[in-house]
Amino acid sequence: MSVTPLVLVTRTEAAGEDLAEKVAETGKDVLHCAPFALEPPEHAEEVASQLEALLPADLVIITSQEGVRRSAELVGAKSFARALVVVPGEGTARLARELGFANVINPSRHGTSEAMLALPELREVDGLNVLILAAEGGRGLMGRVLEDRGAAVDRIHVYRRIRQAMPDSLADQVRGAEWVITLAASWEAVAGLCEAVAEDVLELIKAGALIAPSRRVAERAASIGFQRCTIAGGADDEAMLNELHRLTTKGELR
Repeated sequence: MSVTPLVLVTRTEAAGEDLAEKVAETGKDVLHCAPFALEPPEHAEEVASQLEALLPADLVIITSQEGVRRSAELVGAKSFARALVVVPGEGTARLARELGFANVINPSRHGTSEAMLALPELREVDGLNVLILAAEGGRGLMGRVLEDRGAAVDRIHVYRRIRQAMPDSLADQVRGAEWVITLAASWEAVAGLCEAVAEDVLELIKAGALIAPSRRVAERAASIGFQRCTIAGGADDEAMLNELHRLTTKGELR
């Protein structure tokens, strides 16, 4: 018997809306329910001064498209001309080049922290100055690993995640769904969603499936009670949609 799932998209803002539209085009019920909005840093001038003081670095890691946009707004892409800039995926790399960043690289397949850390340029970092540009709370693993490899790591928060209300229809749609599939943009998105919904709604979400961008996120989701976690191998649209298609066409939803 076929099951019609409700797909929850947790990615933020325009990128999340785009992914939700792509899911809807496959004929599935979908709801964009990002728990956070993205905002500039609270004291942008101070952050810009800190960033200018740390540039040029040997390596600059920018962990998302939003981080690329905010970094360019704060100090201009030309400020990074002397650094190798590492980003998680081809879409982020393309945006960085469009904004004027030079010397941009990314993993060829998965856009995870683990894939970035596997790049040859991030393996031999002993004695290098590495600057990580991210939102508060994101990709902490990367800094720890690079420090263990001998790098001097600085981290600047170039944007903020601000909590926002869930859609009014979320609870009723989850309660009425045959099955819920959550597309997890990140661990922060999973945690934010869990904190934003009523207990009975959360139990229904956890009883469904969660598509995670990495093994690390899947394991953390499983540890808090998500019953079926699969791994897309990246947070980009293609990876998420491919795993969603696999999950919903292999008879696994029963």
